[in-house]
Amino acid sequence: MGIAWGVFSSRRIQKRLVEDVAFRALAAGNQPDFRTLSDFRKLHLTALEELFRQVLRITLETGTMKLGRVALDGSKVKANASKHRAMSYGRMRETEKRLREEVRKLLSQAEAADAEEDTRYGRGRRGDELPEELQRREARIQRIGEARRALEARAREQAESAGRSRKRPSPHRKRNTTLPIRSRAS
Repeated sequence: MGIAWGVFSSRRIQKRLVEDVAFRALAAGNQPDFRTLSDFRKLHLTALEELFRQVLRITLETGTMKLGRVALDGSKVKANASKHRAMSYGRMRETEKRLREEVRKLLSQAEAADAEEDTRYGRGRRGDELPEELQRREARIQRIGEARRALEARAREQAESAGRSRKRPSPHRKRNTTLPIRSRAS
């Protein structure tokens, strides 16, 4: 589906499955991970080539599609297209051979896009993750919130056991919020 729309990268297809209504509708609302899309394409490459070629052949034969780019700008041009245009057997074979090569090129272009992005972002990464520095800050904020809630709970318990009305900790009360040190290799 993505290749037909000029989207070759599995990561970009995954993004379009979330953001683009047409992609979402064609995928029946499914949003597989980019790695799933890439692995599926690699695993079923020959079947996809054949399927893509059959769809192209059928749409060309029925006249519902022509290969090439289309741009609409309001210009009126006299055309000589006909739904009933005949094609000789020799021309059919040439067209089929050309379609087969175009399908191969499109699929290899998609494979190259995935390989290039795997090199750039890493095999298991989408490429739009938060930078490591921001991820650590988010974790730090989370740890601070957990520590604050623990201090508040302890202050409530102490206030209730002592019969006091103050149920918040003193602003000077402390709790360790440091994150465990992890190596950068992980």
